[in-house]
Amino acid sequence: MRAIIFMFIFLTSSFALDLSATYKVSFGIFGEIGIAKTSLHVDAKKRYKVSIHALTTGLANFLSGQREEWHVSVGSVTKDGVLVPDYYQKIVQRYSNYDGDYVLKKDIRKYIFDHKLKTLRVQKTIFRGKKKEYSQYEGDYYAPNDLLSLFFNFKNMLPSLEVKTPSKFYAVGANKKDGRIDVEPLKNPEQIRKEFDWDSGHTMKVTINQKIFASKRGELLLNLGDDGLCKQAVLKDVLLFGDIRGKRID
Repeated sequence: MRAIIFMFIFLTSSFALDLSATYKVSFGIFGEIGIAKTSLHVDAKKRYKVSIHALTTGLANFLSGQREEWHVSVGSVTKDGVLVPDYYQKIVQRYSNYDGDYVLKKDIRKYIFDHKLKTLRVQKTIFRGKKKEYSQYEGDYYAPNDLLSLFFNFKNMLPSLEVKTPSKFYAVGANKKDGRIDVEPLKNPEQIRKEFDWDSGHTMKVTINQKIFASKRGELLLNLGDDGLCKQAVLKDVLLFGDIRGKRID
């Protein structure tokens, strides 16, 4: 499921006052394994909210215990149109066996930014059926963005969307050690277009630097349109069944 979520996040790298889109992810011989709805809203006071609701479908839904995830980034927008997060919240829920009972488990993590002090506070709440656990602690690192704000800011940071040299970015929700994300040009973009039947667009490789499914570093190949929205994404050679592919359908 983590692979699906990262797909959905990278498939929404643009900025607009109001934006919504639907994506689906497929995995080799299994076909569609997940779907998500994404949205961005900016109000008159220059406050923004980005949200993603993702859920598994078909066999993946059964095997994952009906897993669903919500990712939300809330904050302000600068005069230059840059999203500055106040907090990033991730909710994961699924049914699982706990103490002999099949119960709903919900994991809620809220990351609160202090950009002046450059610190991060984490609030963690876990529900297992009727049981609740709560904790609060300092994050291991600070980053100026979360995953959602970073990729909605990407077009501001690189207006041409042409990645010519490798670059490093940092975002809460990426690599657990320091949040590092690597963005680099594809070595053989035309061959990639032919291999995946991609039409015109801006291609790049994004590496999360953590294990996603069977991909050790989480390497994604992306194809973005001129509007900054990613049309297709591929996590290559997963297990024995081929590639995980994401595609915008609405």
